[in-house]
Amino acid sequence: MLAAMTLPTVVLLGIMELTVRMRHSKHLEVFSVFLRTVTDSYLFFATDDDNAVVNGLHSDNHNELVREAAYRIYLYPHEQQQSKLLSLLQDRSELAHLCGFPTYAHRAIKGTMAETPEAVMEFLESLAEQVRLPAGKDLDVLRKYKSKRTGITGQLWPWDLPYYSAIAKHARHKVDHAEFSKYFPLGACMEGLDSLFRSLYGVSLLTEAVEEGEVWSADVYKLAVKDEEDKVLGYIYCDFFERSNKPQQDCHFTIRGGRELSDGSYQLPIVVLMLNLPAPSWSLPSLLTPGMVENLFHEMGHAMHSMLGRTKYQHVTGTRCSTDFAEVPSVLMEYFASDHRVISSFARHYKTGEALPQEMLASLCTSRSMFGACETQLQVFYSILDQRLHGNLPLETGLTDILTETQNTYYSIPHVPHSCGKPLRIRPVAVESHRSSGERYRRNLLAHGGGKPPMCLVEGLLNRRPTTDDFVRSLVADFDVSH
Repeated sequence: MLAAMTLPTVVLLGIMELTVRMRHSKHLEVFSVFLRTVTDSYLFFATDDDNAVVNGLHSDNHNELVREAAYRIYLYPHEQQQSKLLSLLQDRSELAHLCGFPTYAHRAIKGTMAETPEAVMEFLESLAEQVRLPAGKDLDVLRKYKSKRTGITGQLWPWDLPYYSAIAKHARHKVDHAEFSKYFPLGACMEGLDSLFRSLYGVSLLTEAVEEGEVWSADVYKLAVKDEEDKVLGYIYCDFFERSNKPQQDCHFTIRGGRELSDGSYQLPIVVLMLNLPAPSWSLPSLLTPGMVENLFHEMGHAMHSMLGRTKYQHVTGTRCSTDFAEVPSVLMEYFASDHRVISSFARHYKTGEALPQEMLASLCTSRSMFGACETQLQVFYSILDQRLHGNLPLETGLTDILTETQNTYYSIPHVPHSCGKPLRIRPVAVESHRSSGERYRRNLLAHGGGKPPMCLVEGLLNRRPTTDDFVRSLVADFDVSH
């Protein structure tokens, strides 16, 4: 993966690749158009002296060649990085052997809901089979949009998917994030969360004044989480707004875990929610896109896991549990963030107070499940690749060969030669917890953190042990193939 490449090399790469592709194409007239835009595409990249700096995939750029060039250059295999990856895999394997495990996959999965690599592969293979047909339908839709825009039919490339899926979603649902943002001021979203938590768990979010030197930035505010008897359960520091030198990462982390104290009292948990939302101005509140709303709900799910945990020891409280199980409460909150009943309870225009119109509400809720099949198929490919790399060493073939074979087997978009694949952006896969009440969910699941085996908690909540088929069906049921 290269950070920069000089302009002549960029032009040469583009012309060479396009020449090879167009030699076998009837669309020769398109080739001349591409050649005319090669030099123009340079203008889309940042420059450093004579270098064009490609620091991302430019997946939302309307120029086909820019997206392709960014993908090929940004993800170009780098010998030093591959050497470091192989060294990391070897070190992990040695660590696993020292701990008595046959592979690192066995060590990493022990204590999770899956429990063994064999169970993981059973789940992934089953899901891969179930997702193949709906993912194919998703890609057929994207091919039509590409053909309509470019006149080129046939193959979709990895750099096509983010761009044309966004176009298709907008065409079908008229989803305009700028227009939706007017109905999602941060204050209204927080009121929606407060109302949701009151109805689910009987807890509320209350702003508290901070003491001098207590927070690291003036725009950080502190929430006390209180139960119905006005008893404080914990504190959440909300570092929500973007600023210079702040990490560009949405996350939840623990300052102090909850635990039982020797005098019988409970040490209250303290956590931080860090987002990068637009800062409010004198004339405009912080307005959130639908994606920002979903991230806010997701991270608040982690926070409530920490707030409602009541464990004996702090090293197993809240999100200090197996990594797969830690995502269950947060993914559940994503479901609420796309539920029309929840959204309609708080989405209001920041100026007029008008409720989000029903047509926009319906479009928003349905657009989030659009192309879910091809997105899940991508995650299946990433997960199986991860299992193969952390299995028996030495690897049976080279890294690129394993990547190519795995992608061509489990993903409908073939591997592009001389690229190392898109960086992993793992979307947590979890089963929505069906519960009779929020209180039962809180008592049987959230309260225990990592103090009990995760599958035991799920069994206690569902009154049965879920099967691999249960997990697969719950994911497939979310796919929207009506487009």
